[in-house]
Amino acid sequence: MTGKRCLMLGTVLALLVTLGCAMAGSGKSDLELIQAKMAECVAAANSQNIDAVFSHFAEDFYCPQLGDKVDFRDFVDNAKDAGFLDGLKISTDDAVITIDGDTATVTPVDIQGSFGGGEGDFVAKKVNGIWMITEMDISGI
Repeated sequence: MTGKRCLMLGTVLALLVTLGCAMAGSGKSDLELIQAKMAECVAAANSQNIDAVFSHFAEDFYCPQLGDKVDFRDFVDNAKDAGFLDGLKISTDDAVITIDGDTATVTPVDIQGSFGGGEGDFVAKKVNGIWMITEMDISGI
């Protein structure tokens, strides 16, 4: 796996971590729900719990750089098996969440690892009261 692909993987995981999948029903605002899930998803990614991370992807998820949800999952699984997720550092300290109706964007998410570093952003949509990640752009790597 090349350094660029590893960096892309790290960015992808960071993006997943940032939004997570804010659950409805708690009486909190969408922003509060998204922020609360950030910590949960960071923990899942840092512990390499890929199933937990991918539970926040919509079925129609797409990443222009890597493909659909299945292609993306294959890439992440292969990177994990090869040890490229070891030492991953995700920072959402500078990330801005912008909500417009049932669509949210999160940018930038900073990713650092043995493969280098970079930033990315993503889009989520609220489906049946649950925020799901629908798109990631990791061209900033």
